[in-house]
Amino acid sequence: MRERRKALADDERERASRIVCERLVCDAAIAGTADRSVGGAIAVYLASPEEIDLSVFIRAMLVRGATVAAPRWNGETYELARLKSLSEGDLRRGPMKILEPACADTVEPQDVAVWIVPGLAFTMDGGRIGYGGGWYDRLLASARKDSIKIGVAHGFQAVDRLQSEPHDVLLDRVVTS
Repeated sequence: MRERRKALADDERERASRIVCERLVCDAAIAGTADRSVGGAIAVYLASPEEIDLSVFIRAMLVRGATVAAPRWNGETYELARLKSLSEGDLRRGPMKILEPACADTVEPQDVAVWIVPGLAFTMDGGRIGYGGGWYDRLLASARKDSIKIGVAHGFQAVDRLQSEPHDVLLDRVVTS
């Protein structure tokens, strides 16, 4: 999957990101959270060059007044931190060279209503293979039970079966391009 994502042309990656973002923006459950009719933050990720870029979705949620959080390295581990904007001054490069919130205002996993989660491969029934660090599985294990967990991916990342581990947290759904 890594090689297949890396081989995508820039225009195909941009098209896939646009499609996924449009689907997320139109999602009623996410809209309720963004419009504050449902309490809680929206947890996102800031994409590496091969991942679905959520910038369009993030900007739309911030304009709606949603609390948006993204992973941030605190010197020992990753935590969720409030994302004020996607402006250069509100971001910094983390140890993996991926952008992250410069702001250290943390958001607890129990305060997240919607999770938008990356990965290498997904099953349409919510299975997910991540990047091997287990960071999302640990966070999602402490997420509130009524939170919505959504994986996002290129269409080819959806597979029929994945080997699951006892610590793997199932997602509620997967949005693909």
